[in-house]
Amino acid sequence: MNTRHDTWLSRASHGLARVEQFLCSLLIAAFGVLLIVNVFARYVLNSPLYFANELAVYILIWMAFLAISITIHHDQHVRLTMLVGLLPAPAQRVCYWLTELVCLTILAVTLWYSISWLRSPSVAFDIAITLDWPKWHFYLIVPIFCATSIFHLIARLPDRSRTVFTLASDEE
Repeated sequence: MNTRHDTWLSRASHGLARVEQFLCSLLIAAFGVLLIVNVFARYVLNSPLYFANELAVYILIWMAFLAISITIHHDQHVRLTMLVGLLPAPAQRVCYWLTELVCLTILAVTLWYSISWLRSPSVAFDIAITLDWPKWHFYLIVPIFCATSIFHLIARLPDRSRTVFTLASDEE
């Protein structure tokens, strides 16, 4: 009876992943439209959108961070499992928990420092040159990514705990 949607936390994580997926879809569409319009403006109207390249870069950055958060939700992020796969099952579970704790720690520290960085005067006055917008709007993806990834990791820990400890008791 172990499903991914047992707890309110895992249901919330699933809902958040769906929102992230929707935002990625919107950004992909916006990226495509922006590039098509810019090509049309450049080669047909002979008047390119001067801000298109800069905005396209920010769109790609946001898409990448959102996509990484989604992969963390689905527990599909890249792992090096060759050596861990050679270990006995209990040692594999210990390695899994250690990597989860390391990921949580790195994300928490990055969240802390990214918030401090966003509040610094150097970021407050940084302007996107061709867009003439404050860059802190674009930089918000870093703490958003850290917070959503931490949430996804914490949300899956109860499900993973049941699975790990159920497997451990079945092996005995």
